[in-house]
Formats: sequence, C-alpha cells, structure tokens
Amino acid sequence: MRDRMDNLPAKYRRRIDEEDRLRIEEGRRRRDLSADETPAIVLVAYGSLDFEARKTYEKIRAVYRREFESPAVEIAFTAGFIRRRLAGIEGTAVESPLTALAKLHDAGYQDVVVQSLHVAPGSEFHEAAALVSALGTVRGKFGFRRLAMGPPLLAAAPDYDAVSKALAPEFDRTTIGGLVAESPRDLEETAVVLVGHGTAHPADAAYARMARVLKRDHRNVFLGTIDGFPGLEDVMSEVRVADVRRVRLLPFLLVAGGHASKDIAGDGPGSWKRSFEEAGYEVDLNLLGMGENPQVVEVFLEHTRRAAEGSQLTV
Repeated sequence: MRDRMDNLPAKYRRRIDEEDRLRIEEGRRRRDLSADETPAIVLVAYGSLDFEARKTYEKIRAVYRREFESPAVEIAFTAGFIRRRLAGIEGTAVESPLTALAKLHDAGYQDVVVQSLHVAPGSEFHEAAALVSALGTVRGKFGFRRLAMGPPLLAAAPDYDAVSKALAPEFDRTTIGGLVAESPRDLEETAVVLVGHGTAHPADAAYARMARVLKRDHRNVFLGTIDGFPGLEDVMSEVRVADVRRVRLLPFLLVAGGHASKDIAGDGPGSWKRSFEEAGYEVDLNLLGMGENPQVVEVFLEHTRRAAEGSQLTV
C-alpha cells in the first residue's frame, strides 16, 4: 500500500496524509469526550412562540448546566410548526430532537440523555422516545455508545406527590404585570384552579390522577384541562359545590405562553377567566409556568439522573 502511495503525485499524497491526520484527530477527540462520564443532554419540549415563555426553557437549561457540569445541554422542540415560524419570523433556529442528537454526535459525544420536558407522557413524548429507541440500535461510527431517555414530569406515583408539594406555595401568590406578589388565600373563600393542556392520547388520564392527588393534599384546589378531562365544565361544577366566592387561576403548564395568556387569562369568549367571571366569581391569577418552580424542575432533574445512571428508560 505504501509503495502505491509513493507512486502517486505529491499533491495526492498530501491530500491522503491530511485525511489520515483528520481521522486520527477525530478519533482522539471522540476518545477524550467518551472518557468524560458526564453525558450530553437534550431537553425536549413541545415549544412555544412566546418570547417570555422561551426564557423559562433557558432557565431550565442553565440549571442543567450547573447540576451536571456539562456545557453540552441542547434544547429541542417537537413542534415543527413552531420551529419553522421561529426561523421565519425571528430568524431563531431551534433544533428538533433528531437534529439536536445529530449535532451532538457530530461534535463527538458518545453518551447522551434525552430528557422530556413534557408534563404527561402523551404523543409528543412517545414520538421522541421512539426516535431515541431507534437511534439506540445503531452501531458503529454513526451510533452512540449509550443513549437514554428521561420521562416527563408525571411518570410515576412519587412524581404526583412531589408536584403537589412543589406547587403549594404558588397557591398563595398572584402575578400582576409579570411580577409575583405574596397573596395568602382564605381556604374557605378562594378556590385554586390549575389549568393544564390535556391530550387526546390515553396519557390524558395523568391529569385526572393529578387532580385527585391535589384534592387529597389541599383544601379547595382543583385541576382541569383545556383539551382533555377534566374540562372547564367539570371543574366549574366542583368549584360550585365548594361554595367559594373567589377563584385563583394557575397554569399547569411548564411555560406560560399562548395558552396561559389567551385560554386561561384572556378576556375572550371561552377563556377560563371570563367563564368564571360570568359565573359570578371574583378571579385573580398566578401566571408563572411550572418551569419557574425549582422543586418542579427538581423532578425533571431526578428523572435525568436516573436515566444517566442507567435505571430509567435506557435504550
């Protein structure tokens, strides 16, 4: 082989030598990265067009960087239409789960944890999990050494208990003009109503279970969903039985984006705020997304730790 190369023109020998050098450097770089026990992380969320809501994702990313001491923490959105609109309107590029993983692979990372930032294990989560599962079967230079996935917020019984406890301080706060103010409620006079998204996926049952846990743990705290069960009418019936005068609305959403500003707090027909006001209740709001709550984020962190340790959804 060497004799054949010696017979090549000098410019071709230089090109082959350069290609060999680059391959060796790439191999060394990958070995150096693989020697680091800290995995790269991809935080996978549905996404939001709202600029303020996207700040919450960045705060979560910052927490992950501190917790795992890893500079390689990527954010990916599963909603294609959001990625395309952000790119077209703002010039903001957000990766999909697939392109985020490809980016990390090209950078030489061999160990990766994909962490779902979804609330319930609905279709968006399962599509991301299917991707991780498929890529986990790839061997050789195009595969990862280890690929794992952390489940969404509500994945097991302890998660429901942890979220119920984490949210308790929020019941005694309101937001006015984006600022949080302490506002202790009268338990007999004011009902707290958390509003989640809901889903047509069977995972919608997670919201009904969460509602039961909240009712068990707290006085006059209810949970409903925009597109699932329990719905607005179901929750209004429970509030009516509670015989309260005031309702405090909170998003049961990771980020307070369009659903929070329109479906929950909006003044338009069908909004939860307007519906309760028309039913005769005084309404105030705490519009902080759950991603602003450190104890809620801690639930995600624990899922990621377990995945990184190999005790959860490794593929």
